[in-house]
Amino acid sequence: MSQEAFLTPSEAAAYLKVPVETIWRWCRRGTLPAVKIGKYWRMDKEELDRFITSLKARPVPHEKEGQDG
Repeated sequence: MSQEAFLTPSEAAAYLKVPVETIWRWCRRGTLPAVKIGKYWRMDKEELDRFITSLKARPVPHEKEGQDG
């Protein structure tokens, strides 16, 4: 695996098109496959692709019927 395969949180946020704060939160919760090297988080690009694919398979929760939005 080459060094280019690892993304910083900022790079991962840009790749996934989400705020970097979301990446930090997912890392802390263990939602996002990431490794912490010292104080730095790194994400494997291939693992991020698998993470996105796994989200596609999950049903999206719907709002309760009868509620005004």
